Amino acid sequence: MMGPIRRYNTKHLRNAALVGVCAGCLGSAAIAQNDVTSTTGTPPLSLRTDYFGYAARISSQGTFSDNINLGPSGTEDSEFIASTIISGGAILSAPRVTGVIAGDLDFSYLIGESDFNVNQNVGATSTFSVVEDLFYLDISGQSSRQLAGDNAAFARNINSARDQQVSVNSYSVSPYLFRRFANQSNAELRYRFSQLFVPDSTFFSALDGVANVERSTAHEIFAGYESGRLAQRFRFRLSATGVDTTEVTDDSATEFGFQQGSILAEGQFVVSDAFSLSGGIGYDEVDTESAAGVFFDDDDISGVNWRAGFIATPNQRSNIRLEYGERFGGDFVSASVFYELSRRLSFRAGADRTFQTRSQTLGVRNRAQGALALDFADRLREGQELSPSALISSANQFARAVQNRSSQTIGVAVTDSAFAAFSGNYDRTRITLTGFYDDTDLGFRDIESYGASLFVDRRLSRRLTGFAGVDWRHTDSSFDIGVCQALPTVFGFDPTDPDFDAVTSCADAAIASGPTDTVIGRIGARYQFYRNLSAFAEYSHAERFASNPLQEYSENSLTAGISLDF
Repeated sequence: MMGPIRRYNTKHLRNAALVGVCAGCLGSAAIAQNDVTSTTGTPPLSLRTDYFGYAARISSQGTFSDNINLGPSGTEDSEFIASTIISGGAILSAPRVTGVIAGDLDFSYLIGESDFNVNQNVGATSTFSVVEDLFYLDISGQSSRQLAGDNAAFARNINSARDQQVSVNSYSVSPYLFRRFANQSNAELRYRFSQLFVPDSTFFSALDGVANVERSTAHEIFAGYESGRLAQRFRFRLSATGVDTTEVTDDSATEFGFQQGSILAEGQFVVSDAFSLSGGIGYDEVDTESAAGVFFDDDDISGVNWRAGFIATPNQRSNIRLEYGERFGGDFVSASVFYELSRRLSFRAGADRTFQTRSQTLGVRNRAQGALALDFADRLREGQELSPSALISSANQFARAVQNRSSQTIGVAVTDSAFAAFSGNYDRTRITLTGFYDDTDLGFRDIESYGASLFVDRRLSRRLTGFAGVDWRHTDSSFDIGVCQALPTVFGFDPTDPDFDAVTSCADAAIASGPTDTVIGRIGARYQFYRNLSAFAEYSHAERFASNPLQEYSENSLTAGISLDF
């Protein structure tokens, strides 16, 4: 295990830390089987110069599945899979540019089906300082395998039920002006253009009663000012945001879109060193377009928004923000919690309410992962001693959980979401416990999902590590059959097909959208032969329970292989 990072050269620390965090954040969200090694051993962080660092791993493994297509009882097909997985990340940091690339590439051959698959989860981001302290440019992109629908089947092995997955590719370009003043106040003016493509979405229409997005385009503009040290006890932030988003299905059969303009004033009044009152008030003007205009009343989701609460900082390692408010036609809780109970124990939690598409949700998540890396680097500069192993484990705790197997479906949604995560890192044992809740109203259907994940690994000897985990996710998708019959293209159906029958098709879609519970358990071990060479093995069992027997399945999977770290 790596020891704590201490107060060494800041430039070296930033490079090594960002490699570890970004590799952790982006590297294990999609390629589940490589998680056998990545959760039980930290790749070395190699620093070649002041401006370049990297972490890399290559693994060769074999997998046996007794139900590769995750079919219901009586339809199981077994399969042997030979895989080579390349994972890791690198950072380049120069005076005017910082760039990070991280992720996994999985090359798998299904022996029984004589089929070669490539599974990817790769992300890259860069920041260019065109004019220091004035003009900047951010460019980022990501490609990953995601579920084709909320009730799509999934298991530990990324090759299982591949016919219910899609490739999701996205990129973003954002030029912006940013200026920090002598009193630590700052001003920002930003434009962001982003696009998302799902090239194989046409093959997955109506998989679980909803059409899949083929492409999404978003234009965003933001202007903000933060007060800094203008006042001793009061800090405020003023911002204005404009968004124009369009999503379409294959051949533009269905289009969703909306325009939103928002202004917001946020404030924080410092009562003491450890406690502040906080809140905000603003106004949203939302104009839904195309199909979205059919399902949402603009007057209901437009109007004044507000929130009020407090911020507590019990010590230098903890920060709690808890606020209650109203926005987009309903009340909500906005929260962010980070609490280091000790150097070994930490807790994170958060909650929020949004109005956006699934595509925008993906972009927000990617930006949050980058912010996590920068926060770690800032804490190092402040002189804190942080373990890279603990950090990567913390960053990975959602990527490893089944709830992060994201799905891409079309539509604009009001979403209430919350999560909580507990992480413990002891001398020989690490444990992470996470939970999440998500309630999404797409206007034409509602999706409620929640779940939990527990993972434990323990170093049994100097070379041998054992691990075990369990993941659970509940999903319940429901809609009005009458809406489906009136607007079948929204649900992925082609009404021009001579064989299409609205009554039968919508009834079948309703059955496929019922509640499901998926549980995945696993146990395994890793043996380290040398500093950078190890062998691993894992057994996992996946089980889905549903009201519809055709949605139920079980799978046993056994994986073994070797990995080499660079």
